[in-house]
Amino acid sequence: MPIARNGDFEAYYEVEGSGPPLLMYHGLTGTGQRWRDTGYVDALAPHFTVLLVDARGHGRSSKPHDAARCTRRDRAADVLAVLDHAGYPRAAFWGHSLGGMVGFTLGHDAPDRITSLVLTGYNPYPMQPAEAAEVQSWLDGLSGGMESFVAGYEAAHGPLDPATRAKWLANDHRALMASMEAWIAGSDGSQAVELPNIPVPTLVLVGTEELFHDDVQRAVGIMPQAEFVSLDGFDHVATFLRSDAVLPSALPFLLSHAGESA
Repeated sequence: MPIARNGDFEAYYEVEGSGPPLLMYHGLTGTGQRWRDTGYVDALAPHFTVLLVDARGHGRSSKPHDAARCTRRDRAADVLAVLDHAGYPRAAFWGHSLGGMVGFTLGHDAPDRITSLVLTGYNPYPMQPAEAAEVQSWLDGLSGGMESFVAGYEAAHGPLDPATRAKWLANDHRALMASMEAWIAGSDGSQAVELPNIPVPTLVLVGTEELFHDDVQRAVGIMPQAEFVSLDGFDHVATFLRSDAVLPSALPFLLSHAGESA
C-alpha cells in the first residue's frame, strides 16, 4: 500500500501499467478506484504508469474535517508528495472536477513537475449564481449525512447504480463538507488571474450541459498552450463516466507529450 506523506497528511495511491507517469485525481465523493470502474485505466495502463490517488478527505487517504486544511494548494502539495514518493521528478496529470481545480493549481505553481494536463468538469472562474446554488445544495445535503446527500443527488439526477451508491455512502460526510467548503472558498477568481501564467500543455474537455461551459472556453483562450474540446450533450457526470467519448481526445494528447517526462 503506497502512502506518501505531506506533513501529517497521508496520501494513499496505487500504481498500474508501465511507461511515462500519469497521475489521476478524481472528483468529490470518489477514490482512485473510480478511474478503473469507468474504463480509463484499461485504456491508459498500456501506455503509462498510472498513479491513482485517493484525494484528501477521500478513500484511504487522511480525512481532515477542517476546510482550512483542504485548500487547492494543500491538494497540489499532496500530488507533489506522491510524485516524490513514487520517484518521479515529472509526470502528466489528469483531474476531474475537484481534480481540475488541483490541475490548474499545479500548472501555475509547479510547471517544472507537470509535463501535461488533462482537465474535465471544472471552472477556474468565480461560480455563476446557478452553479453556486447547485454547489450549496450539495453542501446542505452533506450536512445531513451521506444518506441525505445521496438522496438529494438522486432526486436531481436520477438513481445511482448500486455499486456507486454504496461507494458514495461509505464516505465521511464531515470530510466531504470540509472539501466542499474549501472548494467554495477557493472559487474567488484567483485561479482566473493565474491562467495566462500556466505554461504547461493543457487539454480541457467540458460538456455543453455544464453550467460553466462558456466560461471554461474563455479560460482556455487566454492560456498559452491550451486546447478546448466541447462534448455535445454531456453534463458534469457524463463528462467523467463516458470514457469512450473522452479518451479519443485525451489519449492522443497525452501520448504527444509523453516523451517530456523524466
